[in-house]
Parts: sequence; C-alpha cells; structure tokens
Amino acid sequence: MLPDQVVWQPYEAHFDDLPPWCVAGRAVWTARVPLVCFHLVEKHTPDRVVRQFGMIQEIPRAVNTDKVLHGIDLRGKIGVNWMQKHAAHILEWGNRFDRRCEAVLGDMPPEHEYHDWFKRVTRRFIDRPGAVVTLLV
Repeated sequence: MLPDQVVWQPYEAHFDDLPPWCVAGRAVWTARVPLVCFHLVEKHTPDRVVRQFGMIQEIPRAVNTDKVLHGIDLRGKIGVNWMQKHAAHILEWGNRFDRRCEAVLGDMPPEHEYHDWFKRVTRRFIDRPGAVVTLLV
C-alpha cells in the first residue's frame, strides 16, 4: 500500500505500553453515545474512525451536529439543573454497552470502497509549505 493510501491504522500495537487505567474503558470506546459534562453535550461518533480500533472502516454516515446543544453556554444559566435538562442524553450514555459500533474486525483490503471515498473527501494539505515538504519526502 502506498503512503497516500494508508488510512486509520489501529492503535492496538501500542496498548501494551500504556498503564492499565488508560485502557480500562475499552468496552465502550466504540459506543455511539453523547458525552455529557455538566452543560456540555458532544456526540461521540466512533463509527467514523473504527479503523483505529482494528475494524474495517465503511463510509461513515453523516453526523447531525445539534446547533442548539453547541450553542449552550453558561451565561444567564444560574440554577439550571443540567442533570434534568440533559436527562435524555444521560440515559443514552447509560445504555452505552448496547450502542457499540457493529463493525467487522480485520484488515482493510486495498480495493475497499472507503479508500476511494476518503481520497474524494479528504483535504490532504492545509497549506503550500506543508504540501511541499510532504511531496519532497
């Protein structure tokens, strides 16, 4: 596989070098759930990067970024019960073991359709200097 065809390589080889507390939550790393921290709620979409977990990456579905959730800040929100306000998201998190990605473990064949999709939608270089350095190497 050429370097520009390499996409999301699994982290598995590095797990043995990490302390146990770093990998303790592995069972839910691929759960498609909201992450909740007081007033903040962020959708966790590991199905977009299952290659990191040693699975075959399919073309990911679109993510609905909730603009209302992203617009929440703490201004004027004294006394808001965030646990009550985000009860539905907290319930989803509570079911995280049932919401894990159902991807197949294995290597990505070079002819997999994801590679072509990735090339079409990915911006390889941010700026000219970055492109020049990469292409010269």
